Amino acid sequence: MSSIFISINKSDTLEKSPIDKAITRVAAALARQRSLLPPGPGLEVAFLPASAEWQPDFTGMRMGGYRADDPVLRFQVAIPAQFAHSPLALSYVLAVLEDVLGNAGDYFQELRIGFDLAGWEQVLSAARAGEDPPDSAWDECPLA
Repeated sequence: MSSIFISINKSDTLEKSPIDKAITRVAAALARQRSLLPPGPGLEVAFLPASAEWQPDFTGMRMGGYRADDPVLRFQVAIPAQFAHSPLALSYVLAVLEDVLGNAGDYFQELRIGFDLAGWEQVLSAARAGEDPPDSAWDECPLA
């Protein structure tokens, strides 16, 4: 079975911001779908939201770091500052993950490494549509 790791590197001013909450919600939803992860390489996604105090040193998405002895494809995503406090933060995070899956699918296809893109898309879809965890887990991360 593969794995997915989600992290966020943010300034203190983004603590509990809409982007922080969105990334936390999606990471928790994906963790609940762990049993559905298809076999094959894993994914690691580091979200880097811009703020007044800190800016990533790139724009868009970077990919790399895959090795056969550590079968995890790594991504870094620079999040524009306008999404930090946007009501679209959750939609943005989900769209980024769709792009991650597409890029991973292309990468592994080019290298002829088995990667079940459809299976990963099902996991993301299930995480998006799955039931919420207990209220206590979301008290600080409401959708609205």
